[in-house]
Amino acid sequence: MSANKSSVSLITFFTVLLTSSFSAHAMDGTAYTATAFIILVLGGFILMNLVLNGLFFFAGKYQSKRFSKAHTIVSLILPVVALIWTLVDHVGFADLALNIGLIIVAIGLALLPIQLSLHQRSEHSYTSLILSIGSLAFLGLSYFIQPIAIFAIVAAHVSLMGQLNSDKQANSARIFAFASLLISYPVLAYWLYQTATVIAAL
Repeated sequence: MSANKSSVSLITFFTVLLTSSFSAHAMDGTAYTATAFIILVLGGFILMNLVLNGLFFFAGKYQSKRFSKAHTIVSLILPVVALIWTLVDHVGFADLALNIGLIIVAIGLALLPIQLSLHQRSEHSYTSLILSIGSLAFLGLSYFIQPIAIFAIVAAHVSLMGQLNSDKQANSARIFAFASLLISYPVLAYWLYQTATVIAAL
């Protein structure tokens, strides 16, 4: 008899638990903006930054400790922003743990230039040419995702700062770099204008 009463009590308990109304905050989508930022913005940045890491490595730019440290510091900006946003805007432990886990991965990848600098060979005669061609490749991707123009601009500027032994390579690299900058800046400006318009309309 006591077993039956216990069964009835358990069934009643779970029925009440499942049918109870919970806080509306648990279903509030605005609390997941940090997660969306990490997955979409930070994730995209990490992917493109890895391509930029490879470009700088094969161009020999990480021979300079100063350059690798500067790239690392810039790469850490978005993960730090995401970390602050996560601590301010999260809905529970699971959400917090997921975001922090992704941020830790992002920070680890942002430190990659320092690690690559330990295995970096010196710059070569094709350094600026590689960077300018890479800039054009980023520019091509910006046709589909406009913010990638930022990476095209960075690669083009670094290319113009390099020194080449061959006048022919130097001229080709400069032409490619200036062409990339000539198109990348308007693309980025147009994207910023669109973004500002959307934000103003909210």
